[in-house]
Amino acid sequence: MMMKKKNLFALALKDFFTPYFLVLSLLPMIITIALLFVSLSYGMQVLNNKINSLYIEKKSTEYSTPTQTTSQSSVNITFDANQSETSSLLDFNPMALFESLQSSQILSSMLENDILRWIIEKIIFLAAGYFVLLFSVIIAVFIVGFFTPLVVRKLKSRHYPPFAIKGHGNLFEIVWYAIKSFLVMLLLYLLLIPFYFIPFINIIAFNLPAYYFFHKMLIFDVGSTVNTKAEYFRIMALMGNQIRLRTFLIYLLTLLPFVAIFFPLFFVIYLSHLFINETIELRSAAQE
Repeated sequence: MMMKKKNLFALALKDFFTPYFLVLSLLPMIITIALLFVSLSYGMQVLNNKINSLYIEKKSTEYSTPTQTTSQSSVNITFDANQSETSSLLDFNPMALFESLQSSQILSSMLENDILRWIIEKIIFLAAGYFVLLFSVIIAVFIVGFFTPLVVRKLKSRHYPPFAIKGHGNLFEIVWYAIKSFLVMLLLYLLLIPFYFIPFINIIAFNLPAYYFFHKMLIFDVGSTVNTKAEYFRIMALMGNQIRLRTFLIYLLTLLPFVAIFFPLFFVIYLSHLFINETIELRSAAQE
């Protein structure tokens, strides 16, 4: 039974809120949140230890001679073992980062200005928030790939009983594909560095590599589960642009808070419906 494409999103949403898929969605959600918490806790504790180990003290003295008056400034850096040992995620103080940066004369002069200090602080926190969001998308997309076969089999039993699942590939190929996609994403981030400083264009430059990984992983997970290799390449040749548009719209949803963590399984459900319907149409055309 082939569904109308315009109804696939509503059908996927209805499927997602069934008990089976809601329970199934909890597993990748819990794993993603756990990995995020562990990674952020470790990263912040390491940063906190580094910051607390440097106790920066500025001393300014003025002395005069008969011929000139000179201002001398020195920076003494000492190690505070007690602060380093007792640091944790909960007592992390982001403002200490700015204090440590004041050893630079340029940054020191900038941070003494309240407005510039506020702008720098907001930029750092926005950048950190973006990379946390990006990290959550990468983790969620990678983890949900292991649940794709369960999703496809359940959708087949619910909506497409006569449909034959003819997947291709194995675990090694899937892991290798994920590694290649991840490396290409990192390469894109490096190549796009010059565009990060151009307003508005930097929004595209920051998100393009993440979208690339998001699109590649979701499409490959679903396509390799549903189709033969020949069918997969045929569908991408015929419907590639339409599928890219759909994954782009889905990616925009992941930019909303918590969507990337709570709804990755819904994206797989929707794309599974899409690939199954396209495959049914493709096989029907081949039999005529």
